[in-house]
Parts: sequence; C-alpha cells; structure tokens
Amino acid sequence: MKRIFIIITGLISLICLCCCSNSNKQNYHGTYTFKEVSYLSPLSSSTIDYTNEHMAGTKYIIETDLFKIESTDSTVEISSPNYVKEEITKKSAFLSDIHSIIGNEALYQYTIYNKDGNKTHWRLYVSSDCIWAATYADNTINGSEVIMRIDKLSK
Repeated sequence: MKRIFIIITGLISLICLCCCSNSNKQNYHGTYTFKEVSYLSPLSSSTIDYTNEHMAGTKYIIETDLFKIESTDSTVEISSPNYVKEEITKKSAFLSDIHSIIGNEALYQYTIYNKDGNKTHWRLYVSSDCIWAATYADNTINGSEVIMRIDKLSK
C-alpha cells in the first residue's frame, strides 16, 4: 500500500512539473497570415497602403525546422532556422523605436539565424496575444539596424 502511494505521488509530481515548465514558454510556432503593416521605413520606396494590398493573403510558417513566407509573387524560406530569444533593448534602432511601433506588450524578440549561424535579417516580436515579423538591414554607417518593415500577423 505504501509503495502504491509513493508511485502515485511521484506521478502527480511529475505531471505538475511538466505543466509548470511548459507554462512559461511562449509558443509562437504555427501558421499565420499577414494582417497589416505596423511599420514601414521612411527609406522604403513603397507606401503602407500598397504594401498592405500587395501582402494580403501572405502566409507565414514559423516552425522549429522552418521559417517560410509565401506570397503571391515570392517565397522566403529558411530551413533549420535558429530562433535566438533576446530582450528588446531600450535603445532605438536607426529611424525607428520598436516600443512606439508595437507598444510594450512584447518583452522578447527572436532574431532568426540560418543553420550556419548567419543573420537572416528577420526577427519576430511575440506578446501573449500577438506576433509580428520584422525585416531589418544593417546600417554600416554606425553599426545599428534599420528596421525596414514590421508585419502584424494573425492566426
């Protein structure tokens, strides 16, 4: 009887530990669709209205082994991406401030590297109920980043 009690207690403890460890993870994996442009760099030759119209129907696939963007005229595909979780810095990027664009809801960003460890110039911003995909360029003048576009996604 004592042995059964110890086994049941151990199983309950194991289940509780598994549930607790998963509750702190932000699950951003899944398939999303483009909702709207949240930010477009002033360096862009496009307009927000044109980009919203052009990106309508675009699908974002964000999985452990694949980051893929499928639009009507192009596809971006990164096999075996490495999503590196980073704190969003209080320092503004060149020509933009991420907090003024998406607010303070997203506490972390996930910079996406390819399987060789090189920058892909894509980044995710994740909050409890929203996800954004951003593309950026390196600013060679001062070493900062220039955010080119931030897309708000929906499930």
